[in-house]
Amino acid sequence: MFRIYPAVDIRGGRCVRLYQGELAKETVYSERPWEVALAWQKAGASYLHVIDLDAAAAGELVNRGAVGEILRRVAVPVQYGGGLRTREDIEMMLSLGAERVILGTRALEEPSFAAEMLQEFASSVIISVDSRAGEVASRAWRENTGRTLREVVDHLQECGARHIIHTDIARDGTLAGYDATALEPLLDRGLMVIAAGGIGSLDDLRQLKGLAERGVEGAVVGRAIYTGDIDLGEALALEED
Repeated sequence: MFRIYPAVDIRGGRCVRLYQGELAKETVYSERPWEVALAWQKAGASYLHVIDLDAAAAGELVNRGAVGEILRRVAVPVQYGGGLRTREDIEMMLSLGAERVILGTRALEEPSFAAEMLQEFASSVIISVDSRAGEVASRAWRENTGRTLREVVDHLQECGARHIIHTDIARDGTLAGYDATALEPLLDRGLMVIAAGGIGSLDDLRQLKGLAERGVEGAVVGRAIYTGDIDLGEALALEED
C-alpha cells in the first residue's frame, strides 16, 4: 500500500512550515498544532507525520507538550521525529503514544547506536537520511556529512535498517516538485522508503506511487496541503487506486 503522510511541523509550540529547512523562512499556519492534526485525521489520513523542529535543532525534546497533545487527541498512528538522541527519548515518545519514531543525527553519526536501537525497537524505528545535491546532511540540515546518500544507506542497511525516510532538502517547502532521481540510491534494495521534499501536486504523488514496486512505501506531504495546491482528500484517494 502506498501511504500519504500529512505533516505537522512544530516550532515554538505552533504549527509551521519552513522553506528548505531555514528557520528564518517560516510560515505559521496555526497556534494549535493539535487542531491541524485533527483536521488531517478528519480528512481521512491514516497516518500522521509530526516533527518537533526545535528539538531537531537543539538535540533534545522541546515541544513535548504540543506533541503530547496531538498524541492524546488523534486516533490514527503518528510517526514522530526531532531531538531523539537516547534510548530513553525513544521509550518516552513511544510511551506517549507515537507508533514510530524517526532517528536522524545520532543514528548517522553513531552507527552502533542505530544498530542497537533497530534491534531493540525493530519496526518502531525509521531512519531519516536527508540529502542536498546527493550529499547527506545532519543536525537539522545545518551540517554536511561529506558522505553520499548511497554510502550512508549502505552502512545503515548493514546496521539492520529496513525503513528509511528521505527528504530532498533543496526542494523541501518549495512546491517545486519532487525529483524522483534523488531516490535512486534507495531503490531496488529491499528497503521501505518514504519520500519528502518539494511535493507540490498530485502528479508528484502519482510519480512516487509508480515507484512502489521499487520500494517507495509512501510520501510526506507538507506545504502543499496547507496552501491548497494539493487537496488532501484527493491525495488520500491515491492510497487505494
